[in-house]
Formats: sequence, structure tokens, C-alpha cells
Amino acid sequence: MKKILFSLMSLFAGLAVAGSASALTVSDYTAGVAAGGIGGTRHNLGSFGPVIHTGEQASPFLAGMGTTEICVFCHTPHHTNTALGPTPLWNRVNATTTFTTYGPTIGGSNVTAVGSVSLACLSCHDGVTTFDNLVNAPGKGGVNSAGKDQGWWFLMPGGVGSFTNPLDHFDPSAGGACASCHVSLPGGMGTIARLTIGTDLSNDHPVSVTYTTGRAGLRQTNTVISAINLTAGLNASAPTLFGGNLAQNRWAVKGFISDTATIADLLRDNKVECSSCHDPHFKNSSWDEVESVAYENWCGTSELCTDGQFLRRVGGNTGSGVCRTCHDK
Repeated sequence: MKKILFSLMSLFAGLAVAGSASALTVSDYTAGVAAGGIGGTRHNLGSFGPVIHTGEQASPFLAGMGTTEICVFCHTPHHTNTALGPTPLWNRVNATTTFTTYGPTIGGSNVTAVGSVSLACLSCHDGVTTFDNLVNAPGKGGVNSAGKDQGWWFLMPGGVGSFTNPLDHFDPSAGGACASCHVSLPGGMGTIARLTIGTDLSNDHPVSVTYTTGRAGLRQTNTVISAINLTAGLNASAPTLFGGNLAQNRWAVKGFISDTATIADLLRDNKVECSSCHDPHFKNSSWDEVESVAYENWCGTSELCTDGQFLRRVGGNTGSGVCRTCHDK
């Protein structure tokens, strides 16, 4: 039976002292620096992770019920899931094999299948597949090409507390610890539901959609991203607000912050995938509009919690900068 341990006392103590940390700014992300920090993000599900993490280090009676490893939740050097094509050394499979695709788009495409890169993201965010569903378990834990749930316990920040039995995935319908607390917190179940893309992809930005220049105002693929003027048409103060956020347009590309990348560098086989806008390894704490999520301060500071939604653009989506990078609107 899955276990998620949740410390209500730690949670509400965090709420009492909630406040905004001194946020990083766009000037802290210069061209050429590594776009990293996965160890301190939500994507570190190992026992040293700052948010949801395995129980390995929490208590002696949880020994063997987790792992300190970070990369294993997505990658493995051996026995990889090759069905997802170019996805590097993938260690997961989707519990869900059927997704409702976007269908016809305003750009003239008809999305009928989900690409391998987006399927990789959905192997956690489909709301069905558990966090510890792995092909190759750590060490000599065994290999199962169809994926195997490891039976690990997971904790929320704050350590050992109340014992509950929801499944270890983002699906709000699972109830249990998630519903018993999050429904009464600021943001309600939205704090969990926002992490669940689900299996219906027709109500989100289309993924696996062909990038067709000229349609939906899409720019040429050879457009240098940093050269795009995001302040044109905005009020006179726009270039100086938020530390000059909109006066620059640097993105995390191929593992580094870049001021030379083009729109083509964001595409996979000329298609928009989840990874076109998000880099799962990039702890992007430069988006001023999401850094003060006070009710999440139970994991240390708001910066430790938000991760900037892993958006590739330095400065996040301030002024719809992510959207207007591709769409000349």
C-alpha cells in the first residue's frame, strides 16, 4: 500500500511565517551559464528532495522504502525504455496508453499522435502513472521493461506526521492526504491539479503540433530569440519593470542560458513539444510574478517551491514573453 507521510504541524507552522524570499532576477541568468539546479527542485523525488520525496532518510523504519538517487526517476544508464525514441536513457513508461489529442488547430495542423518527448513528460504528469514506476530500479533492484511500481513511501516537506494512503501521483481524484488538506488551503486543489496534465490533451496548448510559419502569427524558425522585441507596443515603463525582464529574451537551450538560440532550437522534428517551453532540469527562479507563493513556504522559501514552472525563458512568462517569443502577436 502506498504511503505518503504528511506533517500538518510543519505545514501550518510554515504558513504562520510565510513570506517572500529575495527572488533571483533576470540578471542572475547570464548567457553561457548552466541551466541546472534539478537537485533543489520538485523533480528531485529522491529522499534529499525539497518537496515530495521518498522516505529513505526520514526514519529508520522507512529503510529500503525509497532512494537517495535523483536521476533514476527519469533516467537509467542501462535497460532503457527505447519505445520513446530520442528521449535520453528513459527509465519510465506510461501507465496510460491512450491520450485524447488536440486534433485540428488554428495553424492548419491536425494532431493525432503524441510525440515521444511529450510522452516522456506525461509518464509522470498523466495523473495515472506513479512516481516510482521504473523500468530499471536502483542498484540490483531489478529490470521490468513494462515498468514496475517500486512500492516506495513518499513524504511531503516537514518529515514524519499523519499517515495516509493515497496513490503516489498527482491525480486529485485519488483523495487521501491531498484532498484532506489542499481543499482548505489557498489555491485549494489547484495546488495539486496544476501538476496534472491528465490524459485529455485537447484542452491545453497543443503538443506534437507542427510549427507552421505564418499560421497563428508564428515567426520564422531561424529567428534569433534574443533579438525579438517584447516591449514593442507596451507602455513606456515596460522595458525597465521587473529588472528589465522584457528588455531581454534569453532562454535555456541545450542545458545553458543562450542569447544566440533560434526558435528552431526549441522544436523537435519541427514540432512543438512540452520541452519547447519547459526544461525539467532548469530551476528558473527569475519569474517575479510567481516567486511569492506564500502558502508553499513550508518547503523553506517560496523560491524552493515554485521552480518557475521550469519555463525555459529567463523571466518566465511576464508580459506573455514565452507566448510572444513564437507568436508575433
